[in-house]
Amino acid sequence: MSSLDIDTLGVFQVFTGGGTGTGFLVEPNVLVTNCHVVAPYRTVAIEQRDKRRIIGNVRRLNPKRDLAVVELASPLEGDLFAIDPGGDLRSKQQVLIVGFPIGLPLSVTEGVVSNPKQLFDGQTFVQTDAAINPGNSGGPILDEQKNVVAVTTCKISSADMVGFGIPSSDVHAFVESYKEQTEPFGVMCPSCDALIESATRFCDSCGTDLNDLELDAYFDPPTPHPVARFVEEALKSADIDPVLARHGELNWSFHSGSAPIKVWCCCSEHLCFSSPLAQTGKQKLGDLFRFLLSPEHAPLAFDLAENVIRLNLTFHMSDVFTADGHGDMARHIADFIRAADRLDNVLVNTYGCSPAPETQLTFLKE
Repeated sequence: MSSLDIDTLGVFQVFTGGGTGTGFLVEPNVLVTNCHVVAPYRTVAIEQRDKRRIIGNVRRLNPKRDLAVVELASPLEGDLFAIDPGGDLRSKQQVLIVGFPIGLPLSVTEGVVSNPKQLFDGQTFVQTDAAINPGNSGGPILDEQKNVVAVTTCKISSADMVGFGIPSSDVHAFVESYKEQTEPFGVMCPSCDALIESATRFCDSCGTDLNDLELDAYFDPPTPHPVARFVEEALKSADIDPVLARHGELNWSFHSGSAPIKVWCCCSEHLCFSSPLAQTGKQKLGDLFRFLLSPEHAPLAFDLAENVIRLNLTFHMSDVFTADGHGDMARHIADFIRAADRLDNVLVNTYGCSPAPETQLTFLKE
């Protein structure tokens, strides 16, 4: 099993305004992940191997079993997964956990099943000794034939150093029920599995009181943080889709051509835009530093982190919360995004620098 070629697998990273997780393909345009990975967002970003992202629309949620179906805006390439409907696991059976632990590149961890039917908080899980970390959530747990025998969940915060998966029998039933769905979105009743289509108090099918499910969080979009509202409006004005750029709470990342762009709140007082452009070479250093220190770049500025040259644009939070200056700030952000894509080429071609590790070499002009 250690020879598994994970690069061909249909396993992808999911990005939202709340964080990241893992999902896997059951159809070229249908991805399964955890409910807690995508909720309360109805649109999420799915990152491909070349770092480009596409939109995914959340179609079905099962909060009780922590499962979600995401329909992709366009099909993705990758091996599709068969879900074992029986869930016939054995103790000590070897399994593989595939995903993006703590946001790292796609990786695989080997382990064994400690208990195939572990009862925890009133529900049955597959317990494994394999290392599971945040970011693995929503990824597949595979057997020797690459069948999905469980879906990783890291939602159980009270369990330390123990890995849990949602049994494949539950996952199979969830996916099959989605195939019959005609509504654009719904949340499954925790009692009868009927599809709930609005934030109602009681299930129309079985009468269960749904107050504890807090359906408003799933059906009504969350009110954006003022900083998020400002950043995402500015990104829109620069022709960047903010949904595709989301990388966690008050955190965004994307590429402008070949240049990586990162946006985050570095502290309570500053909002930072930064692009790691290139690594310094050993020649033309005098010319390079004269260029970097030139006042012509203002209000943009360069710094050096180890040997990586970064382009930066920083705003004080008092300006972010003052709407009067938002127009000028948005123009500075658009200038920053355009400049990053241009300047990484200048540093490489004119000053003998090497591309930064995160540079998209495919889009780096010669």
